[in-house]
Amino acid sequence: MKSSIRSAVLAAALLLPASALAQTSERDAVDRAMQRMMQAFEAGDARIAFEVLRRDGAVLGYSASKGQVVVRTTEEWAKGFPGKPADDEDQRHRSYEILDVSENAAVVKVKLDYPAWDGVDYLALSKIDGKWMIVSKSWSGKAKAP
Repeated sequence: MKSSIRSAVLAAALLLPASALAQTSERDAVDRAMQRMMQAFEAGDARIAFEVLRRDGAVLGYSASKGQVVVRTTEEWAKGFPGKPADDEDQRHRSYEILDVSENAAVVKVKLDYPAWDGVDYLALSKIDGKWMIVSKSWSGKAKAP
């Protein structure tokens, strides 16, 4: 009996590092995708964004000014990237937190603190053909008082 318990504990100890390493490796890959997305925001460049953003993805959020949920494709949303950094880029602050990573899915929270906007995005990523890609963005936020 003691031998079988020891064997089970040893087997679990040997498997744990491999699964922990796999989780860390996937988390690192999600982090690299997010770093690239942050570079796209900073540069205002949709071409960079589409390295990690699916063109057929979805962007949705509630617009208080319209009084409804607004839904667009990521391709439509990315038309808002001007192709250069925003004039107030040095005053924009972004951070992200990887909330969860599983084998083929991840969720990331992005905080946006812009001179005229405070917002939070939740990005869903999927591992597609071995590459982590953003497949949807759900946003919320509000304009700052002038």
